[in-house]
Order: sequence, then C-alpha cells, then structure tokens
Amino acid sequence: MIDPGKLPLFPDAIVAAIYGSLTKDDPWDEALELLCSALGGNGAGLHISLKGPQPRDYLFAAGPKASHAAIAEFEARSARELLPMELWPGQPRVIRWSEVAPAGPLSEMLKRYDVAFSAVMIVAVEDGVDYVLEVARSRTDGEFNAEELALLRLIGDHFGRALHLRKELVSARITGGVQSDALDRLGIGAILISAAGDVTLLNKAARRVLADCDGLRISGGRIRTVDPEDDRMFQSLVKQVLTAGQVDRSLAMLIKSGGEGRGLNVIVSSRRATSPVSHRTETCALVFVRCSSAGNDGDVEVLQQLFSFTRAEAKLALGLAKGKRLEDVEADLNITHNTARAHLRSMFIKADVNRLSELVHVLSNSLAPLAHPAELEMSA
Repeated sequence: MIDPGKLPLFPDAIVAAIYGSLTKDDPWDEALELLCSALGGNGAGLHISLKGPQPRDYLFAAGPKASHAAIAEFEARSARELLPMELWPGQPRVIRWSEVAPAGPLSEMLKRYDVAFSAVMIVAVEDGVDYVLEVARSRTDGEFNAEELALLRLIGDHFGRALHLRKELVSARITGGVQSDALDRLGIGAILISAAGDVTLLNKAARRVLADCDGLRISGGRIRTVDPEDDRMFQSLVKQVLTAGQVDRSLAMLIKSGGEGRGLNVIVSSRRATSPVSHRTETCALVFVRCSSAGNDGDVEVLQQLFSFTRAEAKLALGLAKGKRLEDVEADLNITHNTARAHLRSMFIKADVNRLSELVHVLSNSLAPLAHPAELEMSA
C-alpha cells in the first residue's frame, strides 16, 4: 500500500518511467513495477485486448507474482473472463474476485497467484483495441481505498498518452524502415541537407555511394563533388531548392565520375523537415543519388518468377537490368551473340515487347530488386 511519506514521490517516478518506456524494446516494465509497489500489489499489468473477428490478448506485467509462465497463463484467458464487469475509460473500478469468479479453472488460477482484488481502468481505446491497467492484491492486503484509486487514475491518464505516442513512434519507425530498405534495395542513396548545411545520411546506400563512388564525398562536413565544375553546379542546385518558395521543387544533374564509371545520377529536391537539432520545421534539400544499378544474383530467381524466363534468360535479363551493354553481358555469361539473340527472342514474347530498349525499360522498372535485402553494411 502507499506509504504516506512517499506518496508525493511515487507519481513523479512512475510518470518518468512511463515516458521513459517510449523508445525501449521492453516497455512498461519499470513503470508497472513502481505502480505495483506504490499500491502494495502482488502484480501490476497492462492488458491489451484486440477486438474483432480474430480477438487476441497481450499482457505486460511486473511484480512479485509476475513471471513468464503467469503472463502466458493470463494471456490465454479471454478478456471477458479477466474483466468481468463493464468498464469506462478513465474510471477505475475494483473487482472482488470472490463475487465474480465461480469455482472452476479461473478461480483456481487466481488462488495460485493469490489474487483476491483487482483495481482496473481502461486507459485508452484505439482502433478496436482496449488498453486496461490493472493492479492485483491478495486478501490479506485488503481492498483498494479511494486514495489508491485516485493514484491509479492519475497514472492511467499518463499511460493513455504514452500508449498513443508510442504507437505513433513505432508506426513512424516501421514506415521509415520500409522506405529506407526499399531505397537500399534499389541502390539509391538518400541524403538530407539542412538549411544550415548539416548533412544526414538517411540509409545504407547513401553511405555506400560516398564510400565507393569517386564523384561525391563529404568534405568539411559538407557534401561536395570531386570535379570542381560539377561542384559549382551541385552547390547551386542545393542553394536553389533551399531558398525555393515552393515545396517539392526538384532539380537534376549528372555528376562526372573520376574513373571509368558512367557517373552519378543526382536529384535534389526541396522538403519541409524537422531539424533534429533545433526541432524546428525548415526547408531542407533531399538528395537522391545512384552510382550503380540495383540488382544482385538473387534477382535471377525473381525474374524467372515474374516473367517465366528460363534461368539462362533471367541471367541475361539481370545484366541488362543493371544497365550493361548486350555485348558486355554476353562476355560476362560466356555466351555467343547468336545464343543471346535466341534468348532475347524468347524474352520479347514473355515480356510482351518488340525491341531491346523496351525490354530493358520493363526490366529496369520491375520489382525484382525489392525481393532481396541489399547487402550494404559498411565496415566500421
């Protein structure tokens, strides 16, 4: 139960733990442990109940009686069994289990975990999901008093806000991860340049571009091109989009390569973004750059599935999709020009095209690169 001398300290500590859970992989444990201690319970839990045609229940729990086995056993019970009364958001209620749990498996389970009373409250309802905060007590600890229910309500309000924030953070993380992964698989680097010139590399492909391609680099904390003439044009493009009065303005250029490569295709676009330093929304330059075509050997199988190519045809298609000339692909595959032409006649029919240029266009715009993770890890 609450120690009157500690009452002013408990809410602050619990609230700090709740919001500290927003970015943790194992959220709510510390906050539930503190709540359980504050209310003298033998367990505290956050019950997540999914409604709909395929209902499912999840439980985060902490306290003396909480264990992996106990959590699994409670999760296996339906929400109707564990919440045998009507609840309203923001209004805590007390369950007296001796009155609502008849003799049977549920009653036996409650006895094993020494649960006689539960203080419960719906802290959030979002998209058909109920989030219920609960603290359990034994019979010897007695019922919950008004002061303790008031604390549960206070803490429950913060849990509700934190659950909404965490959902948004997780959704943003998933969306950002999918977008970054897609660009990596397509071999496109994404670089954000703030209004102050600060550079943020947004994905693995961007780090690979700067490490492997000799046309673009970071110098003095700024993105520069190796060729002075290209650099003047590139800096001009960045300046134009940063000072543009319109959002989503895009400019393009081809940056020369210092070696034998074809150079870098670069798109510079204006975007409104929140600065990670100032936390203010400002106009930034988003740079997309690609120095090598996407595609790896794993795409051969995917191309076979997408176009019904034979394995030999898919290997030829992969080389063409990477932007190589037909004679170079023939040399790579060690096949004659006549063999390649025979493959192409069959591939034209399967891809429903008439010319090599049309086939290359179809292959370059296929989803094959998205089927396999891009191996773009950079060494430390």
